[in-house]
Amino acid sequence: MAAQRQLCQQDKDCAILFARTPVPGRVKSRLWTHLTPEQACQLHWACTQDTAALLNHALPQLPKWLFLSDAPNADISLPSGFRCAVQEGADLGERMAAAFTGAFASGARRVVIFGSDSPTLPERIPQQAFDSLDDSDLVLGPTEDGGYYLIGCRRFDPHLFQSVAWSTPRTLQQTLSNAERLAYRVAVLERWFDLDEWKDVERFLATAPQGRSLPSNLAAFLQQLCSKSSKGSRLVYSGQQPGRQNGNPG
Repeated sequence: MAAQRQLCQQDKDCAILFARTPVPGRVKSRLWTHLTPEQACQLHWACTQDTAALLNHALPQLPKWLFLSDAPNADISLPSGFRCAVQEGADLGERMAAAFTGAFASGARRVVIFGSDSPTLPERIPQQAFDSLDDSDLVLGPTEDGGYYLIGCRRFDPHLFQSVAWSTPRTLQQTLSNAERLAYRVAVLERWFDLDEWKDVERFLATAPQGRSLPSNLAAFLQQLCSKSSKGSRLVYSGQQPGRQNGNPG
């Protein structure tokens, strides 16, 4: 596992993918209404792998890091093209602050942190995030639930994350309020959705455009749970609920 102090050394820009380490029973608990903890974990890692593939394709020249919540087991297949580090901090804000601080301390000019729950993002978004930092101090990619799928800076102040309630409908607005107090120039990209609940998966299946390839790992996983429509290649949920499990909400 590479040390964070080596992050983006001598590089001007850096892309960081934040993800939870895939451990059944510790990820995607809101999907346990329709999936077992093991299946929810598989879906989570499929999303992570597909987001990594998106970043590899959209940002081929940039150094890329995968920051996991815990050290991965040796049998986990890590995305190609990424160096790996472990997140540091008590909550998401502290962990992102540590990543930003480490990147800028090692010479990065622009740093964007991407979440792993939006593998269906348009391919143009990652480059737009970096381009927007030419004229802005902060870029945010908002999600429909009040959070954001990416956050990027060209200068970082830890007060940006002060008193932010993470994983709530207030996350984005509180971050924007902090940015205003810090006199940040802010760019906001188009709104997108995360795959957090089964209704999000159903939405993805219902709206995936015909003729456009789906994220490959996510599609392969869903193919195990879905059957093909007789009229095309779009996946249709089969109606099974393989093992509802109890657990704390994610």
